[in-house]
Amino acid sequence: MDSVILSDQFLTNFAIFFALYCIHVVLIAPGNLVDWQIKLYLMLGALKITNIDKKAIQPNSLDVHLGRDFARQKADGSFESFQADYIVLKPGEFVLATTKEFFYFSSFLHGVMQGKSSWARLGLYVESAGLFDSGFEGEGVVELTNQGNCPLTLRADAAIAQMIFFRNLPVKRPYGKKKYSVSNYQGQKGARQSALANVLASDKIKNASRIENPSPLELN
Repeated sequence: MDSVILSDQFLTNFAIFFALYCIHVVLIAPGNLVDWQIKLYLMLGALKITNIDKKAIQPNSLDVHLGRDFARQKADGSFESFQADYIVLKPGEFVLATTKEFFYFSSFLHGVMQGKSSWARLGLYVESAGLFDSGFEGEGVVELTNQGNCPLTLRADAAIAQMIFFRNLPVKRPYGKKKYSVSNYQGQKGARQSALANVLASDKIKNASRIENPSPLELN
């Protein structure tokens, strides 16, 4: 009888331990989300993404797609914003673009977006300023530069980058909470330009100042 009781107690304890272990692995332990976890988090509402294509879920990431909003940098450094179904990116050109997907990151998730290998092999450099903080809500903005020798046609809805999702401990100061910090890009839609003010203008002022008051080295 005692052995039966001990056996039942062992099985109960093992079942509790196994259940806690599964909860820890699936929902708590830090690390990147794999395909089945992304689907589970979406189903549970722990991760929210609008305009998502479930077929775009990859083994360790989610393919994200070009939207229709762009901003092309002009020769003077300013940007021209426009909407289009596709753009032709010439060698050396720099364009801001947006993702079709709109992300909602909880306090215990953050993301990293990076380019796709297939585009990189054509000379397209995709940067997304990398990190999407816990608490961020908005479309992703990607910076596109054609580093190749031939023009590239980029179409809306094309898979342009991949988002990798990471679990983290709940943050104390999530992005987007004004009482904690300035969150310039919270809720962004469209090809939002840099929040840095007067950077290009300051460069022009510095250059003009150097011409008007050249240093002794420059006089030589």
